[in-house]
Amino acid sequence: MSGDRDRWVQVQAGEVRIAISGDHPVGLVRGPGTEVVVSWPDLDVGSRATSITVLAAPTGAWVFYRPDESEDPALPDGKPAAVHIATDGQITRFTEVRGHQPLGVTRHGLWVTADAFPKLDDPSAWQQPRHAEVLIPGGSSRIITTDRRIAFVMETDTSPRLILYSGAPAATTARLGGTTYSYRYASVALGDELPAEINIADDRFELFDEQELLRAMGNVAPRPLDVAPIESPIPWSLIHLSTAEQNAAVASTLREFDHLASYWHGQDGRTSPLSRGLGDPRVEPVGEWPHTRVEVSFTHPHFPGGRLRRTLRVFDEAGRVRPSMYASIHLMEDLDTSALPDPANAHNGVLDI
Repeated sequence: MSGDRDRWVQVQAGEVRIAISGDHPVGLVRGPGTEVVVSWPDLDVGSRATSITVLAAPTGAWVFYRPDESEDPALPDGKPAAVHIATDGQITRFTEVRGHQPLGVTRHGLWVTADAFPKLDDPSAWQQPRHAEVLIPGGSSRIITTDRRIAFVMETDTSPRLILYSGAPAATTARLGGTTYSYRYASVALGDELPAEINIADDRFELFDEQELLRAMGNVAPRPLDVAPIESPIPWSLIHLSTAEQNAAVASTLREFDHLASYWHGQDGRTSPLSRGLGDPRVEPVGEWPHTRVEVSFTHPHFPGGRLRRTLRVFDEAGRVRPSMYASIHLMEDLDTSALPDPANAHNGVLDI
């Protein structure tokens, strides 16, 4: 996550409030008579920028880092990582995480999985062994095997629970075409000790309660803070990125805008621009790592007297690669929906969008 203004969220664990920056590796733990600033600027998340998920837990707060997605094999890899912030301000780092998708939190820890979502039309795929990793606040982890894919985990007033897909979704074809899917779930209560395997075919399970899930999700979800509790956030440490990796990142962003003037191809062989009215495109890299950006400018009827410009940062503040997947499509959507600033805001004949 990045932006001009540091974004913060806050979770509650008993009487302790934990505020966490969405843009920087820092948090603030506030309890009765206690206020502790915690940080993890050198957490290893690989060479790719990340998004974060923050969840409240009975033991404090979890911050999960997931590498940004990309379809470009030339880009360096990222890797998931997590931080547990205890109510006393103690930090535990997890950098050998086996899953990219967080499933939720229980008293046992943060649950993540690397399992792909089964194909909707393959019933057998929904009843195959699946795996989840539980990151335990003390620093260890456990692999749990289930005979169904886990949908969510949650901590209720009575017990921690596992919500699994009980089978393939039921498909319904609409009268005007298209198909909708409704999912079926099984709810399994967990004890304080985690079993190595969970089989709902053999286990006694209960019907899924959607209202209970909504309440549990509301309890763990962070709430945004309007005012940053720390004036000068601690920045990420700069990573090492090879020259080849830097060049690959710049080239990847440039390729995203290769064919702005001839993006669409008709059956008659003619081409048309990405968006109606776009003309004379220029795509240029500017600046050195880690401050490199790509500037995309062009003429457009929205601003007949000058050029529109979109600027993309190629790296984040730590020097990690920021993939530009679908950046050209996002540009087209903004142009086609007229989600553009007033031309009166242009400077020196350029309107930044």
